[in-house]
Amino acid sequence: MKTIVELYDKEPLENILSACVFEPEMVVYICDARDSSLRKETAVERLLKSRGLLTQSRFYYINTSDIKAIWKTMDAICRDYPNCAFDCTGGKDLVLLVAGVFCKEKRIPAYYIDLDRKKMVNLYGCEELVKQFYVPQFSAEDVFSLAGAKLVGYGHFIPKQMDEKFEKSVPDVWNIVLKNPDAWGGVVGYFQAAGIGKREDDLEVCAPKAIYVNNQVTARCNEVILERLSECGVLENLEIKAEKVCFRYRDIQMKKCLQNHGIWLELYGYLNAKQSGLFGDVRTSVVVDWDNAHGRTPSTRNEIDILVVEGVTPVFISCKMGVPSPLALTEIKILSEKFGGERTRTMMLTAANVHEENRPLSQRAKDLGITLLDRGNLQREELVQSLQRIIAK
Repeated sequence: MKTIVELYDKEPLENILSACVFEPEMVVYICDARDSSLRKETAVERLLKSRGLLTQSRFYYINTSDIKAIWKTMDAICRDYPNCAFDCTGGKDLVLLVAGVFCKEKRIPAYYIDLDRKKMVNLYGCEELVKQFYVPQFSAEDVFSLAGAKLVGYGHFIPKQMDEKFEKSVPDVWNIVLKNPDAWGGVVGYFQAAGIGKREDDLEVCAPKAIYVNNQVTARCNEVILERLSECGVLENLEIKAEKVCFRYRDIQMKKCLQNHGIWLELYGYLNAKQSGLFGDVRTSVVVDWDNAHGRTPSTRNEIDILVVEGVTPVFISCKMGVPSPLALTEIKILSEKFGGERTRTMMLTAANVHEENRPLSQRAKDLGITLLDRGNLQREELVQSLQRIIAK
């Protein structure tokens, strides 16, 4: 197999899957002349590069409503690339119909990929290819490249900073957070107030139990939660006196995380997905650039709280400590579909009791096709099982 002919489809995955599986020398695309922007070429090239493939690409732009033009183009492609096969998985209806007749009449190898069933169907002359077919494992970089975007780094947490010691602390801290999310917000506020004016690497804290932030806000320490944090080793040398509290953060990374209200929900979700061993790629705090393919500025960027990928199916996960707004639900749905295409899955994690206390919001998530896990679901440790179910859909 030297050349695969693709009938360019609006669903990006349909255009690149065969190249990822069979790694041909050339992929030829038959495209609609009404869309001659370079964006599709850029997306294909970046995906091939992201996966380290040497496959080259060529694009033919034609009138896809003209049967003679379609037939003539296919004839020319087969002359230029005699050892080719047609991928009939995607493409416009008329182009697909003509391709079927063309391949049958000219006895050109052709096949169809049923991704939902994870199988390849031989239409003609592709018996050996069927034996070689498998569903590739995409990375986060592949997912974004396919959409013409780019993973440019990480936001408030860099995964490589999570060592074994930090990983062991995540469940301990998360259990404290989940037991009383409202109280946790106050604790984070106290940590932030106690750090005002201090250097980032200053781990020592000795502050009043009540810190006046401004005329409207007073941050107060929660002795019970501080003691629990001390017991699980993320705070050291804790001393609670009559009017003061003194302690030391275990390290700089822990200090940053304890001063961040929502990060522990993200870390909990990330670590559970990673440790399950069920997903080919698991990332957190991913920053994606929408359209900076050629280094143009300014460009639109978003941060994805958690992204897991199984095969070619990505799951975009948004995390909200409080009750998510309808706008937040819509935003994560739009982002997931933009970057993940038709196969994408969307999930929302929240530490609020949404299913019992906010039925309209729960129904809205369901209507949008978003799997929403609230405090009750998280307490019952249903995250990994829920991810398994939506990946299998």
